[in-house]
Amino acid sequence: MKFMTFFGSDSSQAMRRVSEELGAEASILSCRRVEGGVELIVSVDDSASATLQQADAKPAADVQRPPGNTRPRLQVASSQSEELRMLKRELDASRRTLEREMNAQDWAVEGVKKPSHSIALQICEALDIAPRIGAALARKVPAKESPDVQREMIRSLLRRQLKSIPTPAEGVTALVGPPGAGKTSTIAKIAAEFVRTGRRNDIALITTDNTRIAAQEQLRVYGDIFQVPVHTANSADEAARILKILGNKQYILLDTAGIGFRDRDGIDSLGSLIASLPDIDVLLTLPADREAYVLEEIIDAYSQLPITGVVATHLDEAVRIGGLISMLIKKRLPTVWISDGAQVPGNLTAATSAALVSQAFSLAREFKKRQRSTVAPQDRDENQTFLRGQRV
Repeated sequence: MKFMTFFGSDSSQAMRRVSEELGAEASILSCRRVEGGVELIVSVDDSASATLQQADAKPAADVQRPPGNTRPRLQVASSQSEELRMLKRELDASRRTLEREMNAQDWAVEGVKKPSHSIALQICEALDIAPRIGAALARKVPAKESPDVQREMIRSLLRRQLKSIPTPAEGVTALVGPPGAGKTSTIAKIAAEFVRTGRRNDIALITTDNTRIAAQEQLRVYGDIFQVPVHTANSADEAARILKILGNKQYILLDTAGIGFRDRDGIDSLGSLIASLPDIDVLLTLPADREAYVLEEIIDAYSQLPITGVVATHLDEAVRIGGLISMLIKKRLPTVWISDGAQVPGNLTAATSAALVSQAFSLAREFKKRQRSTVAPQDRDENQTFLRGQRV
């Protein structure tokens, strides 16, 4: 086990550096505020054929502040013993706990800066909104208003800041995003809706995912079920040729390979594919159950593509969606569809800001209830302003 130290002006920046250097699965052992920002100590397991290549990086005890441009690289063995997997799960759980503590620290700092806005800040914290965005929202809420009024004002502000665009029903739409984000199942749900409304002959599906045979087969199975044609394109030229052949179709959906946000070459290749196809809308598939800093990494990595909107997926697996909402606001990305389950057909609706905000409040309320059931009775009244409201 090796240890590394990372610094940032705040917890978000520190976590972003950890993600850039070691990936989203790095295990954080401690977090503390230091002069000028936040310090994270991260563990790296090198006992199972993992090698840590460090350019100028040093072990945690020897790292000098600031970290400079160190670029360590972690290569993990393809197989791990059950003991190591158990250890990884335990460390991941610790990382999530520390992330919550880091956010709590950031909220405490904002509370000290603006003590008069404590109620609005508590509401935003309960929603899991990013501290900086929550602080900006709180400044727009009159501190003398009642908690109920402040809560409704936060709700209204979020609705206004979130954007949505109509779901496309013609042309060509490509879904892009990281592995497991739900691109293929979303395309199947859209196709199912066309079939349900009697437009089977208006739609066709193309897959360019030649890295996972299972993904192609999954889409073909859906195509067979809904009697919708599915075509496979193994190159940009082949995709362009198929699009010409399908010129009589009203709507064509393009399923692409899942590419991680650290795979720059993969995203570059995807960009070349999309650039070769004229008049194509590109939707980024964002899993709502990821942490805010991971979502930001995904958005930043895919920003080189002409993204026109977002498909928000995995809402049924998210504990809270404040991170997703924060990134949509920060990056000014409109939502198009919302997917909240694996059922095909079904579990797919046109996105609206009102629906996302309502879901955020509902999930936060359930989250607080679960928290209350695990704490001592004398602590249950702390930070409960959010729970007093009954409306969604």
